[in-house]
Parts: sequence; C-alpha cells; structure tokens
Amino acid sequence: MHVTFRCPNCDQSQRSDCHADGAVECRCGWAKRLTEQDLQGETPQRCLVCETTDLWRQKDFPPKLGWAFVIVAGLISSYFFYHYQPIRAFAVLMVVALIDMLLYRLLPDVLVCYRCQSRHGQVDLTGREAYDHELGERYRQEEIRLQANMKS
Repeated sequence: MHVTFRCPNCDQSQRSDCHADGAVECRCGWAKRLTEQDLQGETPQRCLVCETTDLWRQKDFPPKLGWAFVIVAGLISSYFFYHYQPIRAFAVLMVVALIDMLLYRLLPDVLVCYRCQSRHGQVDLTGREAYDHELGERYRQEEIRLQANMKS
C-alpha cells in the first residue's frame, strides 16, 4: 500500500510506502507510526495521515490533467466549429470521450481523505462509497473556519 500526502510538517507533497508494521514518513523527518486501529490487513480504516475515518473512493487520475483534456478538446472542437467543420469538431469530442472511457476502465481506484486529501493506493475498496457532497462540504466549511481562526 502507498499513501500520497501533503506533509503536515514541511507542506511538501510526498509518497510513502507503508505496511501494517510500519509508518508514514516524509523526507523532512516527520513520521506517523501505524497502529492496529489504522489498518485492517492492508486496508486503512482511517486516514493514515490525519486519522479521520471519512474516506471516499476515486479513480487514481490527476484531476488537473482531466481538466486539461477537457479544455484542449473544447478549444480544438471550437476551432473546427468556427471553420464550419462540424464532423471534425464532433470527432474530436468523441475521441476524447473514448479516451475518458478507456481511462475509467483501466485506472485503479484509491481512497481519498475528505480532510487532508491524502490518497491511499493499492488497498481493498470493498464497501467504500463514492464522494459524498454533504460530507465534503462539511469538511470544506471546517477548513474555512480554521483558516478564519488562524487569521484572528
């Protein structure tokens, strides 16, 4: 199993391989030892970085790259529409849709923490739910309140 996270100490993005008898570690020296409550076999029961129990299932694909595909496809198809070539415009959109479907089928899922956005990969995802907007909004509002308290 591996965890991709933003280190609470140095605020750098890190990837750590971890096992039931190990720890999540950063190059700066920060480490969190794993306990029996953290893992059941090789499956995290809570976030291995911030210890919240709220995790959701997501495809292991960078969202920024996904947005880049959408924007580029939109620009290219708009160019073809502008030049009165609708068949080419729709072809571009169809190719991108096919690539999206292929990636959806081929890429594995990861567990993502609502609070710290840590990504837990190569884990058993049985019974894990997709993103819950209500829960996500609760954590977003919590972050806003923490930021406001830090400023005052």
